Amino acid sequence: MIMHDSGAVFFRTLLGAQPHLAQVRADLAQCLMLDGDYAGAIAESTTALQQDETLVLSWLVRAQAHKARCQFESAIIDFEHAARLAPNRASILTNLAHCYAELDLLGEAETRLRQAVALDPGSLEAQASYGSILLRHGKPELAEDACRAALALNPDHIGAHRNLSGLLAERDPEQAKAHRDAAYRQQQIFIERAASPRRRVLVLSAADAANVPLRFLMPRTHNTRIHWYGEYATPDQDRRLPEFDLIFNAVGDADLAPPLSPPVARLLHEHRALVLNRPEQVAATRRSDLPGLLAGIDDVAVPAVRFGAAPGMALPLLARPAGSHGGEGVKKITSTAELDALETGHCYFTQFVDYRSPDGWYRKYRFIFVGGRTFAYHLAISSHWLVHYWTSGMAENAGKRAEEQKFLQHPRAMIGEKSFAALEKIAARLGLDYGGIDFGILPDGRLLVFEANATMLVHPEHDALFAYRNPAVAAIGAAFEAMLALPRVMPAI
Repeated sequence: MIMHDSGAVFFRTLLGAQPHLAQVRADLAQCLMLDGDYAGAIAESTTALQQDETLVLSWLVRAQAHKARCQFESAIIDFEHAARLAPNRASILTNLAHCYAELDLLGEAETRLRQAVALDPGSLEAQASYGSILLRHGKPELAEDACRAALALNPDHIGAHRNLSGLLAERDPEQAKAHRDAAYRQQQIFIERAASPRRRVLVLSAADAANVPLRFLMPRTHNTRIHWYGEYATPDQDRRLPEFDLIFNAVGDADLAPPLSPPVARLLHEHRALVLNRPEQVAATRRSDLPGLLAGIDDVAVPAVRFGAAPGMALPLLARPAGSHGGEGVKKITSTAELDALETGHCYFTQFVDYRSPDGWYRKYRFIFVGGRTFAYHLAISSHWLVHYWTSGMAENAGKRAEEQKFLQHPRAMIGEKSFAALEKIAARLGLDYGGIDFGILPDGRLLVFEANATMLVHPEHDALFAYRNPAVAAIGAAFEAMLALPRVMPAI
């Protein structure tokens, strides 16, 4: 067998004598790809395909090289060609699905993985990937079946255990923890390597659903992401971490954040790399702490919030499970009977404030804070007081979308100077390097805070109906990149 490091020389020698041997050129391209020369692999594969477009290997090598460079659209084109030429190979469909998933085209990814599993039910990668995509696509029952199928093939599969821990979190917390332990006791550090690295970021992460979504904010095109699940860290793991340039604390949900393990605490104390979103800054953003944290800021209303019980609070109240987002599990309590029937142990109780606009609509605004700067992200308009973007009817109402577009283009003018000044004061008070706020505007012009923390999702829109949002998304991404690019070393302690 010819190893890929010497194989390139061998195949170049063959081509020197017979330059039109497409198969040899495809073999050379494969050697170059395995050696990390993705540009060379693409060039040689392209030449091979010009000589013989039926060579599956050439399509696959070029696809893999594009994938390694995070050029997922190009990889999809080549994997699709390879799949047509070799329709019975589940591995091609699985790789194709991974590329669709990277672009958040989850329907396409699901379809290809369903085909891959049908072709080869014994493919561990296909089954495990299918479970992951179904989970992301909001199909928990099918996802659970696929994850269990993967574990039947390999009882130690880390990805399947991770997915099941999330799927079972509410229904069976004990089993969820067992799967979480099974995953993270095997492995605590997961590295996603950049295609064209500018920096290596140590991402402090939580095994539970407490993390800031980073796929868009910290793209793998130029950020090597080293995820460290510190709650499972071995005693001296902080001394043996891969090299990194800065630390980003992605544990953004103060309610779900685990206590700092000794290795993580020691790292944060001793290391000279600057830490973004330090844990103590995140901890100050608990819902029950927000009224105190934001107290005294002019033109801001923060409803009273208590955790676990609601003595002395006037009805109506909002009951919200701790650690929930997107309106999940929120109930409006309008009577003492409803309150008495509620299991209150892990709930936040918030005084309900009617923030309906004069035209009868409820409006929820989201701004993102990056490095002290304030950016508009979205406006959701609904007939219901519990406003969630994707259930508010934005897709069905062109007038709502037109108002959101105007808001994104002129946010300061749309909410008024008074509210914008209040936002900037809130950003300074939070002290987060990255975070955001959801709020409404009361009839008297005050800003009504719903939540302000680090767990704010930002992502580009692939639906043409919402493409008007992408310039605002791009501005947030550019600001985040500029923040990461700043000098990252603190003075010695």
